Amino acid sequence: MGVYLSTPKTEKLTEDGENDRVRYGLASMQGWRATMEDAHAAYPDVDSSTSFFGVYDGHGGKVVAKFCAKYLHQQVIKNEAFAAGDIGTSVQRAFLRMDEMMRGQEDGEN
Repeated sequence: MGVYLSTPKTEKLTEDGENDRVRYGLASMQGWRATMEDAHAAYPDVDSSTSFFGVYDGHGGKVVAKFCAKYLHQQVIKNEAFAAGDIGTSVQRAFLRMDEMMRGQEDGEN
């Protein structure tokens, strides 16, 4: 059946957490794919007023999803736009930086 299973894998991974500002919960399920391809990130304490949550769809491969779950939030907060309070611009720039970083991984850098 290729990259698909004959029956879906329905076991769920769950996680929850909280701080003094936010409570969160998440769940994931592999489904019909032969391996879990999606990833997530939950960082409720980026700084005193910011939390970061991400869901990354593997689109047929897990490498980029896991890479983004590990590094995207770091690139958001490293950007000078974040320090200036422009989170939208910081997120846009972080996505572009992720592309650069992934290209570096392909080339054996980073």
